[in-house]
Amino acid sequence: MKAATLLLALLLAGAVGAQAESRFSRPVIKPVNDKELAHFKLDGNNIAVQSKGSIGVSCIVYRGTKRYYVEIGVLNQSDAPIALQRGFARFTKPGYTVFQSDTIASAMDVSASVAGPFVPAPPPPPTTTTTYNATATTYGNTTQVQGTATTTNNAGWYQLGQAIAARRYYAAQSREQSFATYLQMFANEQQTLEIAPKGVQLYIFTFEQIKNKKAPFTVTIQVADQQFTFAYKE
Repeated sequence: MKAATLLLALLLAGAVGAQAESRFSRPVIKPVNDKELAHFKLDGNNIAVQSKGSIGVSCIVYRGTKRYYVEIGVLNQSDAPIALQRGFARFTKPGYTVFQSDTIASAMDVSASVAGPFVPAPPPPPTTTTTYNATATTYGNTTQVQGTATTTNNAGWYQLGQAIAARRYYAAQSREQSFATYLQMFANEQQTLEIAPKGVQLYIFTFEQIKNKKAPFTVTIQVADQQFTFAYKE
């Protein structure tokens, strides 16, 4: 729970100016009214915050090739516990069918996408370079040529390219495995729905749409009798 505590402990800490660009190598989508919202900074991301009474809510949305990832933090500053309803976050994109997917299954999909060792590309047909070094000597009407021919193999460039590709693959594999672990750790399905007095909790939701098109959308979060809406435009 240390990560969640760190995340929400900075809620209401005040606005910061820099724009976040990506999270886990996925582009972050900013709220339409981002400049009007308070923020806190985490991992180089400026995360939007809304507050009503004793409740604070943060929200950051980033998009992968298949789904949207929505991280929601809830801060309870009151002296009484708050009970959330399962599915307290809604993702609405007018004109498109969007559904909430299982976060644990999404984590497994991320992990599976980079499973296994690096597989090098098939080598190209072998190529060689031949260099001739010769001396010609003429005796009367006869010319004699003496020298050497040196042939070298050009496979070294292929090997270098594969070494670079392997390094990039394993770096991406490590990053994606870390992301999958993060999703599993804070999947909304795994978290308690009761937030203790002065407590904080982080929830991650994943959403998918039938037709993968960019368009304005909203994330609506219901906490007790308070509703928080974050509007986005891709």
